[in-house]
Amino acid sequence: MSQNTSDLEQFVKTQGWDLEIKFNKHYCGFKAGFFNAFGIKWIGSKTFAFFFKLPKKEAERLGIPMTRYETEWKEAVFYIDPGKTKIPHFRPLFELAYKKLSGD
Repeated sequence: MSQNTSDLEQFVKTQGWDLEIKFNKHYCGFKAGFFNAFGIKWIGSKTFAFFFKLPKKEAERLGIPMTRYETEWKEAVFYIDPGKTKIPHFRPLFELAYKKLSGD
């Protein structure tokens, strides 16, 4: 988990995005002010997932297979397969979530 978080933090920095990393009991969010753009959540003891604060239709439109959509939290969820999942594959989702939150 910590490697995924570190990799995502480095990705955010290389994009020049003004997001604060915030660790919580159930997730690590990247936020601007009070609102998360995206992050990594703990699904179980060994299962993690990226989450993106996006409307379902917008997340689906990008064509990256989604694990599920959590309507209650208005977030698209994508499981992380350790050793296989690469952050650049999800770049369109990260960019869209950041742009929706930042207004860029």
